[in-house]
Amino acid sequence: MKPIQNAGGHVGCTARAYPIAYNTAIKAGAVVKLSAGLVVLAGASEAGAILGIAAENHPGTADALNLRADGTEILVYDNPELVFECKAPTFAASGGSATTVTAATSAVATTTGDIFNGGILVSPTGKARMVTDFANASTTNTFTVPSGETAAASDVYTLYPPIGCTGAFALDTDRISLILSTANLGLKVVGYDMDRGMVKLMAVLHSLGVQNKDAT
Repeated sequence: MKPIQNAGGHVGCTARAYPIAYNTAIKAGAVVKLSAGLVVLAGASEAGAILGIAAENHPGTADALNLRADGTEILVYDNPELVFECKAPTFAASGGSATTVTAATSAVATTTGDIFNGGILVSPTGKARMVTDFANASTTNTFTVPSGETAAASDVYTLYPPIGCTGAFALDTDRISLILSTANLGLKVVGYDMDRGMVKLMAVLHSLGVQNKDAT
């Protein structure tokens, strides 16, 4: 994750120091939260309050070139209105037609119908089409899109969830990237930059007391 601006448009993102256990490993760009007053990684499907984005690496082991590597402080981008970004999630299609793209539920692991309606699918050739319907079945999920290219098995599509979308993704092991999932992750989509392949996000609940729930 990379901080890009605050909700009001200000781009001067600043980080503050927070206490951390000396042996806690966190990578720069990870989504973090507070636990018993210390910074820890947010859960992969974190639905609670989020503190922000780690602004530095804290491997939790001694490093002669970095005295903070196992120190007791870590810098965090912690503005409650912080907008941050990461690569848009991708999935391998299982097939489709001129107006549909299908994927196994293991590739697009959400059971909520219509959750991606209004989002954008981008094909391997770069063609972008709006999702008009998203249907869930026991083994296959189907995106309905305007007529165009026919999806083939193993084609990798990029998915830009609709603005305001929550509950359709989780975080990877490092808490830096999005994974399509059934998890009720406490992040919401607030925009995207398709030229760069990025999704913009905000915390739904923030550790400093702000609830950004108006757009969910």
